[in-house]
Amino acid sequence: MITATISKWGNSKGIRLNQAVLQALNAKTGDHLNFKIEDNRVIITKKEPKHELTFEELFKDYKGGSFDTKISLPDERVGNEKW
Repeated sequence: MITATISKWGNSKGIRLNQAVLQALNAKTGDHLNFKIEDNRVIITKKEPKHELTFEELFKDYKGGSFDTKISLPDERVGNEKW
């Protein structure tokens, strides 16, 4: 069994995950974790990165007319676009 101590971090409380826990989850710094509470237990799982689909993958079953996947980009960003 692995134990951890609740510590004060600024205005919050937190626990540190030791190397054994990180290795068991195959997790590293920057990875995201999911926490689920069940029957007074916390279940931690590593959140797998979401695969972003390409235009080709999104429209692989498209039965309409042809389309061009070439993207025309504006000169500057105006929002939260991902290039």
